[in-house]
Parts: sequence; structure tokens; C-alpha cells
Amino acid sequence: MNIDIPAGVRVYNRIETSQIKYIQDRISEIFERWGYEEITLPSFEFFSVHSRGFGEEIENRAFKFIDRNSGEILTLRADFTSQIARYFASLKKKTVPKRYYYSGDIFRYVIPKADRLWERKQMGVELIGVKELEADAEVIAVAVQSLENLGIKNYQIDINNVKIFDTVKDLLGLDRESFITFMDYVRKREVYSIERFISDFDVEDRLKEFVVRIPEIQGDITVIQNLKEELKDFPELIKSLESIEKVYNILSDYGISDRVIFDIGEPKEFSYYTGIVFEIFIRDYSRPIGQGGRYDSLISKYDGNIPATGFAFDLLNIWEYMKLSGRIHEIKKKDFFIIDLTREKRSAYRIGKILREKGYSVGRDIVKREFKKSLEFAFEEGYSKAIVIGLDSTEKDIYIYSSMDSFEKLNLEEFLRKI
Repeated sequence: MNIDIPAGVRVYNRIETSQIKYIQDRISEIFERWGYEEITLPSFEFFSVHSRGFGEEIENRAFKFIDRNSGEILTLRADFTSQIARYFASLKKKTVPKRYYYSGDIFRYVIPKADRLWERKQMGVELIGVKELEADAEVIAVAVQSLENLGIKNYQIDINNVKIFDTVKDLLGLDRESFITFMDYVRKREVYSIERFISDFDVEDRLKEFVVRIPEIQGDITVIQNLKEELKDFPELIKSLESIEKVYNILSDYGISDRVIFDIGEPKEFSYYTGIVFEIFIRDYSRPIGQGGRYDSLISKYDGNIPATGFAFDLLNIWEYMKLSGRIHEIKKKDFFIIDLTREKRSAYRIGKILREKGYSVGRDIVKREFKKSLEFAFEEGYSKAIVIGLDSTEKDIYIYSSMDSFEKLNLEEFLRKI
């Protein structure tokens, strides 16, 4: 009989679950300090509604199934931002600005390989109703402070503006198919392919030179300042670069601009982005741990023309990095495991009740087995101490074991008074 699980999912054991929860708790602390309120969203929605919020890049990877009652196509959640956009659009009273945060799983199909999972854990924020760049800087600052609350200091924020690509499309007069081809070259950083692609376009040489260089343009704020000078005859490009510079200046006020670089040749996965976008890296870890950006047109796909920005952390990548670097928080052990060798077990019930009322975590051995086996079980399951009752045929004294070979004998009533 097959009892395996699909290739794209996995089980997290007690220790792994506790480690991930520690990460979630540290991040949610920061989210709430910044005024974001937690929202819980459904695991599935109508596909026709959910898919309005994202393009083909996600639509083709969504998990779909049929509602047996209505015949409608449903889909597991493929994207949190689209869900929150739909939820906010559904509200009768849309008070802004609104700050939400969420934590949960997204489901997207990928070719199963190694740790490429179909079910990924995310946690993020959405700031709705603010068009000013102060909002873009705020969500970046929230991400940074969240990482620092985890003890992660060697992070890097890569910032770009997708309006640069939209402007290039307009300046070159690209149709949809040509633009897709061009962006594919950019994404793969194929400079020579872009050079061939643009060679026959009747545009200014300065624009051609810029377009060919896009995959290679990255660095600190001087890169943006130099581009503004080079492209001064292209006002729409200048606007996009000025937006990047303004966000940088706000981040300087926050004291975190030294962690920022600019990567003009890094387009983002989602088609709903409309302005500033960013990706979060750790300098000695190969995978991104988060990404986000502005999506001013997304809510209007449901109802209402309302600006918004946000980001999401990939919790599994953060967890993996913290394990590899030895930074994961030591898991809090369970407090007491009660082993009652007496016949009535009343002392075990009483001790357990008193300790739980005082806030301790308490488990009790309810399996008949040898005393040593019970003791082994207690420490294998992560209990800090084992309380043994009736070891010397009396219930007045108890034995507190801190390991298999280390214990102390205490009077029961005195222990309960002092604990």
C-alpha cells in the first residue's frame, strides 16, 4: 500500500515546525510594531477571480479543481497579493491607508526537483492607498527591520523600477510579442541578443546604447545619477530614475541606504508591478529571500483605482539560510514530563494541573513500560526535566531528572511552593 506524499510537498517535524514558527513570530513582531494588522485568507478561491490578479507566468502554474456543487473552477492560492487586492476591493468602506500582513502557504506547480516545492511558506505586508514613494520606502524598511530582528545583518536590497521597461517598450514601439522576446533577453542577461534585436530600430544611438547595456547596469546610487545625465533627453526615463533616487533618499533617512544596490537589468516575475520593485538577498546565500513592489493597477482589476505596494518573504529560504549559518534560534524545550509509578496516579494529575496553571508545559506518561524507557522517551521528545513520583514507594518525595543520570530528590509540597 502506497503511503507516500506527492513530490512537491513535505512534512515538517516538531523541531522544524518550531524553528519556522520562531521565524514567523520574530517577523510578525516587527509587522505589528509598524501598525500592520494580520489578515487570514482562504486557501482557495474561484479561478476566474483569483487569476485576474496575475499573468500567464502564474496562471499556468496554478492548481485547479472543480467545485462539485456549482461546476465552477476553483484554484488553490497562487498569490497572496492578488487575494488581498480582491478582498480590499470587496469592502464597502475602503478606509486608506490600510496596512495588512499575512502568513501562509502558496501553491504553484514547478518541475519536482530537489527542494523545489509546490507548497511554499510566505509572510508579507501590503500597504494600500498611498501613491507617494514614502510607502515604497516604508515596506522596504519593514523588511529590513524584520531581518535584523532575526539577527540577519548581511542582507542586500536590489531596487529597480519597472516603468523603465514600459518606457523602453513605448520608445521602441514594441508589440506584445516583441516585448516578451526583449524581456526574455533581459532576464537572461543576453547582451548580444539584445544588440541584434535592436540593431535595425530607427532610434537615437544613445537610446540604443542604453537598451543594450540594461542587463549590465547595476551598482550604487552613482549609477542612477550617471544615467540621469546620459538620458536627459528622455523625460519618461528620467521620471523613473528620479523615483528610484527619491526612495533611496528616504531609505537614507531611515539609515539603511548602505544595504541598497540598483539592478536595472532585473525584471520581476509578476506582470502586476507598476513602479518601484525590489528583491531581498543575503550576501552569502544564493537564493532570494523576498521580493516586492508597487502595484497601482491591481485593485482596479477587481473594483476601484487604488494604489498599493508590498512585499513577501520566502520563509523556507530564510529558514534554510539560518540553519546553514547556525543562526536558527535554539528550540525552546518542553518543561516537564511526569512519570507516576504509583497505582492511583492522583499525584500526577495534581502536579500537572498546578504546573500548567503556572504557565509550564507539562506532559504525562500514560503508557505502561519500564521506568528507564519512560525516562528515555522524555528526553528524546525534548522535555527539559522529568518528574518521577513513587520511585521509592512514597508520594511525599519526587525525583527531578535533568538527564538520564542526573537527578535530585525533593519534597513534593516544597517543590510546588517554590516552582
